Amino acid sequence: MNANLKSTVNCKQSNVDALKLLLVQHDVVVGDIDANLHKIDSLLNSCTQKADIIILTEMFSTGFSMKPELFAEPINGKAVTWLCNKAKTLDTAITAGVMIDDNGKYYNRAFFVYPDGTYDYYDKRHLFSYGGEDKKFTAGKSLLLIKYLGWKICPLVCYDLRFPVWSRNVYNYDLLIYMSSWPAARQKVWSVLPVARAMENQCYVAAVNRIGSDKTGNYSGESKVVNQFGETIAQSIPSVECLTFCEISLSKLHAERAEFPFLNDADAFCLN
Repeated sequence: MNANLKSTVNCKQSNVDALKLLLVQHDVVVGDIDANLHKIDSLLNSCTQKADIIILTEMFSTGFSMKPELFAEPINGKAVTWLCNKAKTLDTAITAGVMIDDNGKYYNRAFFVYPDGTYDYYDKRHLFSYGGEDKKFTAGKSLLLIKYLGWKICPLVCYDLRFPVWSRNVYNYDLLIYMSSWPAARQKVWSVLPVARAMENQCYVAAVNRIGSDKTGNYSGESKVVNQFGETIAQSIPSVECLTFCEISLSKLHAERAEFPFLNDADAFCLN
């Protein structure tokens, strides 16, 4: 499979078996970056547990919008600067989706920010043509494989969830992350596909979704972490702003893969 993979490694951190995730499920004030950053600050200030990775939603600072000419920021704008400063202050990694203006092209971009404030990013591959996203944004061409704390992590964005070929686990990743603005009208899909992606790829899946409403509809959240057996091991309260903490084990995952190595039997193919 040729997906123009970007692979990165942060060598400043020691490996951990138990990875601590913090899922941040929140409402979004459309287009108001300052209000959204203040809201996330308040939620994180209320947290009493130390996480290795904090996971925010798709376009967490603006809400999902087809008006990037109004809301998109340069890569050194408020949202990315806040993410970098927050990661350093909390001494933890943060991953989040941001609407970016990159030299006149708009991207639905997922950032993975390390505790030292450096970052890598992934541009959403599958743009939601039903809502016109493909008319406003540029699609990404490369998967991103993060190597962090001894884990291999693949961050993806919302609609990517519907396309199993793109997330096919030929790179031996351990954790898929989906940052989303998934509407309640299609919540059945949200309840099923994270489980499917976890089982077919023999990995953990962390799927974070917003709550609230905008002009396109309502969002019920239901953020979750699913293990390699398809079991939901942590889930947020529907339609409530909240933090959900979950700990996942690398040794348990690798033991299961060793006992039942079905990924070795997968069909070989190329993705252009």
